[in-house]
Amino acid sequence: MDILIEQEIELHQYDIRQSKADIDRLIHPCFLEVGKSGNSYDLTLIKQLMASEAPSNTRVHSQNYQCIQLEPSVQLLTYESVMVSASGEVSDYAKRCSIWVFTGTCWQLKYHQGTPCTPFKLQNNEYHWC
Repeated sequence: MDILIEQEIELHQYDIRQSKADIDRLIHPCFLEVGKSGNSYDLTLIKQLMASEAPSNTRVHSQNYQCIQLEPSVQLLTYESVMVSASGEVSDYAKRCSIWVFTGTCWQLKYHQGTPCTPFKLQNNEYHWC
């Protein structure tokens, strides 16, 4: 499970999201996302959105990771996330789930969904801040 959490957190980072090599390494060619907005995104659209992102002092805080094995090579990762500004303001609370598949050589994100939720207490540990 640790590798999936690490890779999920990598995808929260601006530098990773700007790297074509990292995106190709982490995201499956058949990727699909249903965002917090309810809009759907495929790999082509998500790459365009990531490429158009500007650097920001706002960071993703994620916590309460749980991993459920669906098949030996398919894992469901669930967690909570919130955006934290440089001044400490929090916004965009969400519950998230990701389906990771093992391709034979590496784990790749194949599906992701974010659902708005009520505020939760932020916890600190090594996986939370990125």
